[in-house]
Amino acid sequence: MRKVFQLSVLFLFLLSFGYTSAQKLKFGHTDSQAIMTILPDTKEAQKALEEESKKMEEHLANMRAEAQKKYNEYLENDALLKTSPEKWSDLERADKEAELQSLQDRLTKYQQSASDILTKKQNELYQPILEKIKNAINEIAKEGDFIYIFDINALLYYSETQSIDVTPLIKKKLGITN
Repeated sequence: MRKVFQLSVLFLFLLSFGYTSAQKLKFGHTDSQAIMTILPDTKEAQKALEEESKKMEEHLANMRAEAQKKYNEYLENDALLKTSPEKWSDLERADKEAELQSLQDRLTKYQQSASDILTKKQNELYQPILEKIKNAINEIAKEGDFIYIFDINALLYYSETQSIDVTPLIKKKLGITN
């Protein structure tokens, strides 16, 4: 009786091992960049970023025009120094040079601040979109019993024959029709 029990336990163990090894592991892949580019939310975010960038560029152009005007005045007065030193003293020249340097510093600081602000704004606008895509991928993975879903933009190699393209499923989940 004990032998029969041991044999049946061994048989069940071998049967369950064969079952688990026979299960097909499901791997999926997607192109999240392609999905992101066709989402309406992305287009709205891009438009908002372009508007913000345009405002900053206009302000920067005004600052550059002001700096160029001051520089041209400096060059004219510097020419006077050679021909009529009494009309422009070394002190006035040093003051104008300091003013030009200050303008250049302001330009540089504004450019850096604008770049930082645009980067922060981009992150704020795109984070919810990325989260939306990630949630759709997680739902597809759970619904389809996938072990992994890879983003093809982050892979060096993937086998299309051993991995399922879940991009159409994600698009459907997000309500994208094309």
